[in-house]
Amino acid sequence: MQRLATSAIALTLAAAGVVAGPAAPAAAAQQSVVIDFAGTTPTPAPAVPGAQTGGQISWLQEFAPAHLDPQQIYDVIELSTQLFHRTLTGYLEDPAGGAPKLVGDLATNAGEASGGGRVWTYHLRSGVAFEDGTPITSRDVAYGIARSFSEQGAFGPHYIQSALDPSGAYTGPYTGAAVPPGVTLPDDQTIVFTFAQPHPEFPFLAAFPTTTPVPQAQDTRENYDRTFLSSGPYRRIAETPGVSLTLGRNPHWNPASDPLRRQYADTVHFDWTADRAGQTQRLLAGTGGDAAAVMTSNVAADRIATVQNDPALLARTLAGPTSLAKYININTARVQDVSIRKALNWAFDRGALVDAQGGPAVGAPLTTILAPTAPGWLDYDAYPSAGHGNVTAAKQLLRGRKPTLSYCFPDTADDAAQAAVVKAGLARAGFKVVLTPLSATDYWGIIGATGNTCDLMYSAWVADYPDASSTLGTLLHGGSLAAGWSVNFSQFNEACVNTRLDELGAMTDRTAAAPLYGQLDKDIMTTYAPMIPTVSASAFLLHGPALGGVFLSPSTGRPNLTGAYVIS
Repeated sequence: MQRLATSAIALTLAAAGVVAGPAAPAAAAQQSVVIDFAGTTPTPAPAVPGAQTGGQISWLQEFAPAHLDPQQIYDVIELSTQLFHRTLTGYLEDPAGGAPKLVGDLATNAGEASGGGRVWTYHLRSGVAFEDGTPITSRDVAYGIARSFSEQGAFGPHYIQSALDPSGAYTGPYTGAAVPPGVTLPDDQTIVFTFAQPHPEFPFLAAFPTTTPVPQAQDTRENYDRTFLSSGPYRRIAETPGVSLTLGRNPHWNPASDPLRRQYADTVHFDWTADRAGQTQRLLAGTGGDAAAVMTSNVAADRIATVQNDPALLARTLAGPTSLAKYININTARVQDVSIRKALNWAFDRGALVDAQGGPAVGAPLTTILAPTAPGWLDYDAYPSAGHGNVTAAKQLLRGRKPTLSYCFPDTADDAAQAAVVKAGLARAGFKVVLTPLSATDYWGIIGATGNTCDLMYSAWVADYPDASSTLGTLLHGGSLAAGWSVNFSQFNEACVNTRLDELGAMTDRTAAAPLYGQLDKDIMTTYAPMIPTVSASAFLLHGPALGGVFLSPSTGRPNLTGAYVIS
């Protein structure tokens, strides 16, 4: 969906830091990521200069996350839960824009590799505990991973599960062992992962909420969304499902065990009811409780110029390019005629969609599947136009046909306005688009289901980890469809593409593999057209005048609150 990852890296087993891949446009430059295998990252997390304690931070969002159960988390918005869920590894991000570091979070380092990258060992830090004071052990981490194999991990990422149990025989702790295959626990502080094949990328996979510890005795299965135990600096103290969530200090969080987070505010309030226009209006004023608030939607399109022309407001922006790529997926199981899929690409009006979203401040036209920040990104346009589509080329492919296609999108005012632009652009070539809004909270669960009835659907993607395989392999490998739900929203399943993705994924030299993914990206779009790349997204967010220490996360393109504080 829309995930965790930093921009670019060449994955090796021994390096502690890696140089970025091929150059991308300056507007979306690739970044390097430093991997702390040595475990030298200090704890506590660095103090934020000028930070104050106390007060409440508010997070404004248009809809509630589908899940807070860690093993069900995959969306970038849900990943803001790093305030209460910890993982084996995590990203230490620099507010000044320096290279992010992948470090041990619950673990002492990013991992110890042996067996040619087939074995990864992690040792837990001392002093880590759940919100009830119970020490976190390796068994809790293993159990959290185990439940991700069950229906309680259906909507989370499946990398670790596939790597540990390629056969899919293990179905979780409710029907099998409490420790998944390939995992051993030498003692309460150590967890060892053994794979059949090398997995040099595993330190990145260990940063997913899949590795969040869950005590077996406290597992309430489908109710864990509401009853989870915190391992981070904040814990749930109040919630109105679908409306709001309030976090308070976790008294059993030990800052000496945490290299990533601080605990400055007394409370953090998540408001799940504020749409883009409402967030903009509230943050333009920045008064009352909103003085220490931050928005998660971009500034409303009709107010961007207002902010850009006001130095005081501009000083309160979180702005810049992100790794987020937006698409319209074409359901290839339903739209099987490749000439129609190509005609959709020829007809699509990217310029109008960028304008509808707010113009260059919030995005640029995208013609590739890989985001420009991805290692190996190849700059190409398989369906070139002057920016607003080539209607003539589309009509030539359609040969008088006027296909009727449903377009699914989240049921929000902003998405509805953009859907109207999509419909109008495609109508120029003769497409009859039926707009089909779906529940924003349930949206990803619906469009990821094999056999859904959407012909076209909005999606967005941040690479799961800094390697092109976590875009192309994750979004377009047909093997993922067997699970019944996947992020292969295009339902794309071409044997030769699957084989090529497997070949590239098996290459141990990821620097050499990177440009081959760029070429495969072009080949897929030219031959099969399973989606319409639309926008390379930028962020243009506002925060209140009394909120300090907040910055734009390079991993998610959303606000990073790990060092945020209220200015009194």
